Amino acid sequence: MNVCFLIADISGGGGTERVTCMIANGLSRRGMQVGIISCRGSGNSSYELDASVRIYALHGENSRVSPLRRAAQAAKIWNLIRRRRFDIVIAVDLYLYLYLLPAQMTGLCKCIAWEHFNFYIESMKFSSVARNTAMKWADKVIVLGKRDLGNYRRHYPNSAKVVCIYNPAAFSNTEYRGADSFRVMAAGRLSAQKGFDLLIEAWKIIEHDPETDVRWRLDIYGEGEEEANLNKKIEEYGLKRIHLMGYTNDLERELEKSSVFVLSSRYEGFVLVLLEAQSKGLPCVSFKCREGPEEIIDDGVNGFLAEKENTGDLAKKLTRLMKDRSLRVRFGEHAHKDLKRFEAESVLDSWEELLYGLRECKNENTEKR
Repeated sequence: MNVCFLIADISGGGGTERVTCMIANGLSRRGMQVGIISCRGSGNSSYELDASVRIYALHGENSRVSPLRRAAQAAKIWNLIRRRRFDIVIAVDLYLYLYLLPAQMTGLCKCIAWEHFNFYIESMKFSSVARNTAMKWADKVIVLGKRDLGNYRRHYPNSAKVVCIYNPAAFSNTEYRGADSFRVMAAGRLSAQKGFDLLIEAWKIIEHDPETDVRWRLDIYGEGEEEANLNKKIEEYGLKRIHLMGYTNDLERELEKSSVFVLSSRYEGFVLVLLEAQSKGLPCVSFKCREGPEEIIDDGVNGFLAEKENTGDLAKKLTRLMKDRSLRVRFGEHAHKDLKRFEAESVLDSWEELLYGLRECKNENTEKR
């Protein structure tokens, strides 16, 4: 089978790019021909790719281009699919599915739309158009969690085409090692979505509390457009035990050196880094943002869920863990709870079943509802 992923920019260093590379490598090792079409960027992946996975770089511009240039990009993609004879093409994000419409409508290949945000989040101004188009024309739509699968089923009459496939954890499970490291860790793009400004507000409460052990610190890993604003806020509040650490290419090692992981996002799709923190045995604290955290954290068992964007509640939940070593250890012992469903081989089994099922579905009605 010859399959291909269509992604905005494979050279990006985010979770979407990392998961795409993991799935591409896994399918290639299972005997499929696998390609990746990168709309923008150099075509050099930030994550390891097997030599058998071929990248096709289109060297396109950023997303803010004219309709005419978008049409030209779609034509490039259509011609590439035709020349390489891909059986199935997976759009890595719903808006990219719009580029696959010419291939879909001409029957050139089977097409899958892979959603990386939750149902209620519109990542771009035409997200609802992309979602409705994918639900009408795509052969399958992949969502990342059971809760989001329920959202689609409630809102679309033809939701039978929607399937849930979890993202895989990148790291192997290990025991909790950081009970005494006195480090709270966060990681993600320094953007408004990730809510690091809210985390700083919560940490201000913690650091200014005279009962907080002065050995505790907060390290935030990542890069992004909000870096200057976040540094300004840290300086304004006079915080000495919070640090923006920049990008790390060894997230696994940094997780293993931490005592607690915190997620302060305003919204998420599937929180891969939260899953990876649990694989290292870390107790986790997160806002109850839609939709991912509640599917991963069992509140009061392996972590805490704070009220959405409530910095006081987030500070309270973090403080409970920071002051109670035995609680950290107990949560750490339960951090691996239910992680089997996120293991790479289990996730690849689901992908393989879906892809071969599509290829073998010869009598499927080509007229989409």
